[in-house]
Amino acid sequence: MARTLEFDDIDWQTYERQTEARTKVRPASAFAEDLEAEFSDRPRAQQAVMFSTKLRDVIEFRPGEVTAWAGYNGHRKSMFTSQVALDLCVQRQRTLLASFEMSPGKTLARMARQASAVARPSQPWREQFNRWSDGRLWLFDHLGRIDPKACMAVCNYFAQELHGRHVFIDSMMMVCASEESMDEQKQFVTDLCRLSQETGLHIHLIVHCRKPSSGDESKPPSKYDVRGSAAISDQVSNVITIWENKAKRASMEAGDGKASPNDPDGMASVVKQRNGAWEGAVKLWFHDESLRFCDTLGRNVEPYSIRDAA
Repeated sequence: MARTLEFDDIDWQTYERQTEARTKVRPASAFAEDLEAEFSDRPRAQQAVMFSTKLRDVIEFRPGEVTAWAGYNGHRKSMFTSQVALDLCVQRQRTLLASFEMSPGKTLARMARQASAVARPSQPWREQFNRWSDGRLWLFDHLGRIDPKACMAVCNYFAQELHGRHVFIDSMMMVCASEESMDEQKQFVTDLCRLSQETGLHIHLIVHCRKPSSGDESKPPSKYDVRGSAAISDQVSNVITIWENKAKRASMEAGDGKASPNDPDGMASVVKQRNGAWEGAVKLWFHDESLRFCDTLGRNVEPYSIRDAA
């Protein structure tokens, strides 16, 4: 007599795990196309890079990765990542800015200065910028703290419904309520990494570095200086630190001769790049009128081309 298989007789979780293992454990040859893709040089036009600085040649913002942008408080992380976002928009990378510390109006005003290369772009230029940004740039209209699950939902919505490619979260301390809650931070970063892999988003997470015990911020921070859980730098694909040479700025304002105009105004350091070969630092100079970071001192800062509003 055939035995009746009752629902309660089966350890469903065990067999679900076994089924998942069977589907995911595959011979290496099954990934032949993936192997070829790793050795195929994609056209430069298909790469998402920060073309306006020397980072263009050393790191690509690949789908399915999370980049942590880290730095001391007040060292212009948000200003730098605003320029990154602008570069991505020029490349038609659909980009969302979720800034929980600055209103959409102020965020756009900063980007308009960076794009126009002047401190006060004209009204016709601003109108053109608004038309150009359609289909390229979105802003999440929320100030103050946000629950991690709600932040994840915003990212997922942008990926699924608006076919987004890049999300900037500024900053992590507005999502994870307590810097002492290491488990919450670890879970949030774990969820971000999983979401990026599932959707193909590249998520840019702005994080803070702990202030040196000596109070001396004259040297760029390392990935080990990221404030909070070590899981942040451990789990993300890339860590880039942003550092401002505050000593130079103070010296130039005081006119004490301790610093030279040729000294860099700051540095961007790729201190971790899981899927790339290069790690190191690039020197940068700051253009006050446009709020842009440049490769060289005294460079003639040109406006971005926003004529094509299609």
